[in-house]
Amino acid sequence: MSKASGRTAKAPRPAADSATTPAPKKKYHTLADIAAKAGVHVTTVSLALREHPSIPPATRARIRAVANEFGYQRDPLLDALNFHRARQTQQARSVSSAFVVHAGASRLFGGFGGNHYQPLVYEGAKAAAEARGHTLDIFVVGHGHLAPARLNTILAARGITGVLLSTFEIDIEQLDLDWGQFCAVKIECTHLSPHLDAVSNDQLQVARLAMRRLRKLGYRRIGLATAREDQTRLAESFGMGVLLEQASLPEAECVPPLIFNLADVPMLPRLIAEWMREHRVDVIISNWNELFDMFATAGIRLPQDVAFACLDVPPSMSHVAGVVQNHRLVGKRAMEQLAIMTDAYQRGVPEAQTITYIPGYWQDGVTAPGRPHHQSTWA
Repeated sequence: MSKASGRTAKAPRPAADSATTPAPKKKYHTLADIAAKAGVHVTTVSLALREHPSIPPATRARIRAVANEFGYQRDPLLDALNFHRARQTQQARSVSSAFVVHAGASRLFGGFGGNHYQPLVYEGAKAAAEARGHTLDIFVVGHGHLAPARLNTILAARGITGVLLSTFEIDIEQLDLDWGQFCAVKIECTHLSPHLDAVSNDQLQVARLAMRRLRKLGYRRIGLATAREDQTRLAESFGMGVLLEQASLPEAECVPPLIFNLADVPMLPRLIAEWMREHRVDVIISNWNELFDMFATAGIRLPQDVAFACLDVPPSMSHVAGVVQNHRLVGKRAMEQLAIMTDAYQRGVPEAQTITYIPGYWQDGVTAPGRPHHQSTWA
């Protein structure tokens, strides 16, 4: 009888299965790889890929070419970590940005109070700046205030690279700053050169929303009254919104707008009364809250003689029908965009302008209570 050897035979190894063999890890090129190929320091590569102005344009172009050759892509996880670390240390550094306004647009500020909208824009921008540990300083340019050249000098001396351009009147077509040194975003004022990225209320949507809601309330002859200067400053948005809605209406229900010049404001009570009579207007839409005083001067009763819907209802007029524009959000979004550009060193005028539009929302009110097929009683 044979005896077992006491050893356990080893099982033969299975043949390698190419289907289960892990694929080699993809080679991710680093900044160090690009630096070695380009013959520069890794810090230079980092700055060049972020378009930092301290790196000469020719060097930036050469480094970008090497990065493209390697198929280099930023690591999203590393970016997230860096963003988190930056957020943790933001309060330790103080970054200032400029909120630049034009002296001629003071009517839209009302001394930073009242029913004017620019204080709300500034509040939104300031809140967004403070949330990032930034400060937002106001600078006024124009007659009796800073000249553009002086502003440029002050910003450079203070190390301010972020600029928010607030409302400028239409007679100011261009602001001459050394834009290659600044990251900049415009707030509305689309007429102003250069064509920087901008954030604006969506006045076209505002006008269309007002037209549609008023028609649901039974009004048929809806008339727009606004200043020519506002039309130009806002790229004709109010007028275009009304025309788009009128395109699908019977001709008998289409009221021509009352577009007045700022110089004609003293005559507005008479102009409004004549326009209402001639075109049998039964509801007026306007971004001018000053019309309330003019209605009183002309003896026009709201809503008995004519209804009224404001295209920019201020917080102090919760009883007024119309569209509420979100000015604080406009300021907030503009500042957020500027902060991103500042962090990324995106200075100068962009190759293609982008505009972010913020929609408004409807508010019911006693000035337009609604009447089925209401006809104006004004005569």
